Amino acid sequence: MTKRKNKHYIIDMELELLGIKPNKKKQFEAKGIFSVEDILQYLPRTYKDFRKLTGILPREQISLVSAAVVSCERRPGNGKQFVTASCVIEPLNQQLTVRWFNMHWIYSSIKLLADKRARVIIAGKIDFNDKYGYSLNQPDIFEPVSNQTLRIYPVYPAIAGMASSYLEDTMQKAIALGIADSEILPRDVVDASGETSMPVALRYIHMPRTMEEVEKGRSRILFNDLLYYAIHNELNRSEVSAGSQYNIKSRSLLNKIIDSLPFKLTPDQSKTVQEMLESAEDGRRINALVQGDVGCGKTIICVLMAAAFADSGYQAVIMAPTQVLAKQHYESINELLAPYGVRTAFLDSSLRKKDRDSVLKAIASGNAQVIIGTHSCVGKDVAFKDLALAVVDEEHRFGVKQRTAIVEKASRGVHSITMSATPIPRSLAQVVFGENIQLHTIRSMPKGRQPVKTRVFRNQTGNMKFILKEVQAGHQAYVVCPMIESNEKVPGVKSVEQVSREYNDFLGPAGVQIATLTGKTSKEETEEIIEKFRRGDLDVLIATTVIEVGVNVPNATVMVITNAERFGLSSLHQLRGRVGRSDLQSYCVLQSEDETPKGLARLQVMCDTTDGFKIAEADLDQRGAGDLLGTQQSGDNKYVSLMIANPEKYQHALKVARELIQRGKDCCPLMESIMAERSQSV
Repeated sequence: MTKRKNKHYIIDMELELLGIKPNKKKQFEAKGIFSVEDILQYLPRTYKDFRKLTGILPREQISLVSAAVVSCERRPGNGKQFVTASCVIEPLNQQLTVRWFNMHWIYSSIKLLADKRARVIIAGKIDFNDKYGYSLNQPDIFEPVSNQTLRIYPVYPAIAGMASSYLEDTMQKAIALGIADSEILPRDVVDASGETSMPVALRYIHMPRTMEEVEKGRSRILFNDLLYYAIHNELNRSEVSAGSQYNIKSRSLLNKIIDSLPFKLTPDQSKTVQEMLESAEDGRRINALVQGDVGCGKTIICVLMAAAFADSGYQAVIMAPTQVLAKQHYESINELLAPYGVRTAFLDSSLRKKDRDSVLKAIASGNAQVIIGTHSCVGKDVAFKDLALAVVDEEHRFGVKQRTAIVEKASRGVHSITMSATPIPRSLAQVVFGENIQLHTIRSMPKGRQPVKTRVFRNQTGNMKFILKEVQAGHQAYVVCPMIESNEKVPGVKSVEQVSREYNDFLGPAGVQIATLTGKTSKEETEEIIEKFRRGDLDVLIATTVIEVGVNVPNATVMVITNAERFGLSSLHQLRGRVGRSDLQSYCVLQSEDETPKGLARLQVMCDTTDGFKIAEADLDQRGAGDLLGTQQSGDNKYVSLMIANPEKYQHALKVARELIQRGKDCCPLMESIMAERSQSV
């Protein structure tokens, strides 16, 4: 046995009980899987219903056929070998060639099937041409016919270095070993909830016989997650409703800074600052969510509050989700506050030990009054002298534990402000965040900002010509792609790698300076590229969604999003928010091959409005609870999305949470787990 790492269990069973060897154990652990229970909680991201043979369907659809394997061989192609199998589809006696690329290890098993002329079930998109006839690359299913072949197949998120077949085999072992003791709630609570028991739910999730079973299993998993968050929410209430010993004693510095700003605060900004000041002056604790559209000016509100607390003799910390955004905040905040004698400090994992030790010393002594950084601000070695205000920027990028850990750094009564650029309708926000949250909504935009013009445009050459025109006018552009590298399994989806070649071929001869940025780029190189782009040394930045948050370049006027159909509306809106950050007219181009009525209507929302609140509501309406439940999400930040999509179920979970809290920490494994987790985090 090993100490609990899964949030639903106190004791977890070791992976070795499943016969997992050290190299595979490392692969599981890299994905956050440390125990048998963790494997059971590793949910399929989708399902493929292969219960009925379809025969050969049109090429854009997945066909499911029965065939005999006639031969198998290795062949060279593009410098690498691929495995090919010749099959005969039954009962049509139709020839089918199946190919596997970059999977040389599969040859021996396919050869064995060919030697036996075995019957197999094959699933995938079947293509046809006059020269080669019917062919299929990288089949979804290629299995010998058995009683279990025609079934619903769970599709799990990939684990680096691990074959999907190995993961599926391990999952079956985990179900046999760990499913019996998986219930985390009292039986009467489960019965009253109308949900299925946890052992049954896990079988439905991982070994479904019907899609109805899948939905029942998902429903129970969702209820567990909502209940987990609801219990934390209820336990936080007493802390949230308490007063604060950190009172703002003067508005003198605050007023001086406001008067010196090169812009006038919007009515919403002024109202939010005033309400927070009144709370802090009266001894009431600030526990606020500041939500507003991209570029509406949420950060200046928190900077002003930090200055007010510093002027009253306390410390404030502002935490951002990325190093790039944290560094930008530090530079701008320091420039604003330094003339008034407010001492700022930057804290990030990239600091050299000598510099980090110096910053930690300044924080501990109180010499650093406003600290700006990343999640490093909640490190165990960070000791504040008198922390009064904790600010979390882009709160949806942090997990629940990360958002609360910084508050727990200080004594009872610390003020807390979280900011979100993902707008949530007020009624839903109150459900999600509880009754004691002070919700501040910023709708008015800074003076001079022009709405970003958005359109759907499929012509790649046209996009590049438009970017060239903007670059020649002295402006800059972003191009965002959904993938880093091309993948044969995802045809039609453009990668950073592919788009970079196209743009360099077209724009390079014109002297356009282009760079790429992805999640694989090192921290140092990322910072260097962003700085060059900010200075104007680069004209076009081709990237994945790593630039969705924290890149502020007012001179950038064009945002091209390739394969826009693969992004949620809220993500598209966040990406669009990287442009239009000055008085320059800016543009967002949605490049999409999806010409279905549903796909066109979805992207039209982006063209019709720049109001993030309307877009958030449209995104929720279009995606609904089904898509969210069908996607495995990582990290504690998933609960907000799940609750927004399921407010009624969350209300029921909240009722159950209050009942379990009254029963005490020993009433069930979930309560025991949560109480242990909270005691360890303090």
